[in-house]
This record gives sequence, C-alpha cells and structure tokens, in this order.
Amino acid sequence: MSLLSPDTLSLYIAPDRIQAVKATGLGRRAVEVRQREATVQAADNWQGLTRVVNELVTQTKAQQLHVVLSDKLARYACFPWSAALRNADEDMSMAMLNFDDVYGANTSADWHFALSEGRPGQSRISIAIPKTLFAVLQSNFEQKRPKVKSIQTAFSAVLQTHRKKLGSTGWMINLEDGRLTLASWANDSWKWIYSVHANLNSPEELLARIRQEIQLSSTSLKAEKPVPIFLHAPAFEHLPFGNLMGVEFVPLRTRDNAAGAKYAFALLGVRP
Repeated sequence: MSLLSPDTLSLYIAPDRIQAVKATGLGRRAVEVRQREATVQAADNWQGLTRVVNELVTQTKAQQLHVVLSDKLARYACFPWSAALRNADEDMSMAMLNFDDVYGANTSADWHFALSEGRPGQSRISIAIPKTLFAVLQSNFEQKRPKVKSIQTAFSAVLQTHRKKLGSTGWMINLEDGRLTLASWANDSWKWIYSVHANLNSPEELLARIRQEIQLSSTSLKAEKPVPIFLHAPAFEHLPFGNLMGVEFVPLRTRDNAAGAKYAFALLGVRP
C-alpha cells in the first residue's frame, strides 16, 4: 500500500450477489476478487447486504471503499430545467415532484436523490436509491471499516467513465443481466431516461429491442446524419453486432486493466 495511491475496494452490489474487487497502485490494478451470493433487499432492512459486505471488507483489506449499485436498485427520471427554481433545495423539491409523477404520488419520500450536473437551460437526470439503503451505505457498515468514498449506480458509473467520448447529441444504453437502461440527450441537455426489466440473450435480441425503442421514441433516422448510440453491453461486446440504417453504434468498453472490468458481471451484465 502506498500513501500516494491507497488500496481501494470496489463493491459491485446487485440484488442477488456482491463482488469485491481490490485494486492497488497508480494503475489501479485488480489484485484480489471475491464474490458472494446475497439477498439485497429492503424487506430484511438490508441485513443480507450488511452481513456479506462486512465479510468481504474484513477479508479484503483496503483503505478506501467505493460502491456501485446495480440499476435494478435505482430509479431514474429526467428533470427539466426551470428558471423559477432559485437554489439547490428548490431543485431537489422539484425533482422529487417529478419523480412522483413518474413512479406514483408520494413515492419520493422513501428515496434518496442526486442530480446530474447541468448548465442553466439544460435538463438533468435525477437518480434515486432507497433511503434506507443509502443510510446503510453511509453508516460504513461498521465503524472500523474504511470510509465509503463514493456511491454510484451502474448507469452513472458508465457515464462518468466514458463521458469524454459522448457528443452533444445521442443515446446511451447500459445493459445488465436482466436490466436495460436507456437515455437520450440533445444539445447537451437530457431528453429522457428510463430503466426496464429486459432478458436479452443475444446481440440480435438487443438490436431488435433498440429498434423498438427508436420507434416508440419517434426518433427520426436519416442515413446522411446517423444518430450515435453509445452502447455498454459487456455480455455481447466480443460478439458481432448488427446495423440499423440511420444509427451509428459506438461501443463503450472498459479497459481490461481497469479495476473490476473482467469481474463485475453482477453489475455489468457479463454472465458467469
């Protein structure tokens, strides 16, 4: 362990399993990987999560802890910009009202919210995870554990990793095992986002689903000006992928030497 580059432990948390990936050195090389089946749910007050994480953190010594949650544990909504909102508190209140419109009246009271960055005039994304889950993560499980330095969702983690590749207009798709998250933006402003259950077992099935989503969104496709779709689907990234007229598919691949890239199938969709 170096004081300049402390060992980090990344926890990839899905409803049925948790993976711990320890990385070391300036290059964040993955040196230790552990996986446990788990029942991650609010019904037991997240006790299954706490028990397994405590075991993994004890077995895998590190100085910093980073958490990435499966999109199955998160909710998303597009948050339109309003000149009438004067501060961050009003932004958050409006985001919660918008969340209630999408997911049902008063549901926002049980969720912890974060907003994506955006300039005046630009719509943003609101990301929500259960309040009780956030409280467990913030508690650092047990006080002797390394502090949680960051909490991200699968979609936000992919977005942050590949942000420099994204243009001012496009779509982004994140595919997990059993979960599909899609978002669209234009002129650097988010248009919509949603996350749905989806069992897609081949590139052909994914391509058909994308074609369906394009039709539902009434997106106009033109061969001379294709719509870029940034696709993060590790389960299929080494398989041939088809084409759609008017669409330019841009695969988003995590570097092989990135911590956890080869191991986090619970989060990233690579089936065991």
